[in-house]
Amino acid sequence: MDLEHRVDIKQALRVFEIITRKGEKTEEGWRYRGLTASTDFDGYTVFLRSASVELTIFFHNKFTVDCRNAMELEEFIGLLEKVERSDSR
Repeated sequence: MDLEHRVDIKQALRVFEIITRKGEKTEEGWRYRGLTASTDFDGYTVFLRSASVELTIFFHNKFTVDCRNAMELEEFIGLLEKVERSDSR
């Protein structure tokens, strides 16, 4: 997808930390402000999900994005930015 280059992995990892610190623990992971954060069994793979997008971050910051269209990815990136901004207040 063309917009994958817009995903800032360092930002996504910062948001993951915010979600796990401030979010509510559920069976799926931690939920906070429309995003869910979780890891695989050993913690090396990180997942960030919205209702329509899943970002998977692998070891060495390689990643994949699963979404249906560019608009969904743009909305997801906007959610990452909102969560990060809300933590700096």
